[in-house]
Amino acid sequence: MAKDKDLKESSSKSLTDAERKAFLEKYDRKKLRIIELPLDDYDSEFMEAVVLVPSRTVMGQYMKYIDQNPKRAQDILLKGSLLNNKEVIMSDDALANTAVSLIAELLPIREGRIKKF
Repeated sequence: MAKDKDLKESSSKSLTDAERKAFLEKYDRKKLRIIELPLDDYDSEFMEAVVLVPSRTVMGQYMKYIDQNPKRAQDILLKGSLLNNKEVIMSDDALANTAVSLIAELLPIREGRIKKF
């Protein structure tokens, strides 16, 4: 119960050590990332948000709607990846757009090679 309390919405701009430990206990370290979102146009203040690298399921849903309904695709990506400050980020267009852009960069795509037969 205490772990879930630590993982709830935080009002601070950066993560505390207790919050970091709680996320590490609940999720695999390899799948966690911290993104920094600018709170103003001058990039003088940032808010940290913890995200999971999008799973194949989340990525599939995102790709399904990206051409038909971009807003829904963005919401799927945010809801499927953000672990804290979800309401704050989704209520602000600038924060949401920045978060979508950063999370989309995390989509696990490797560079393949094509060879002649």
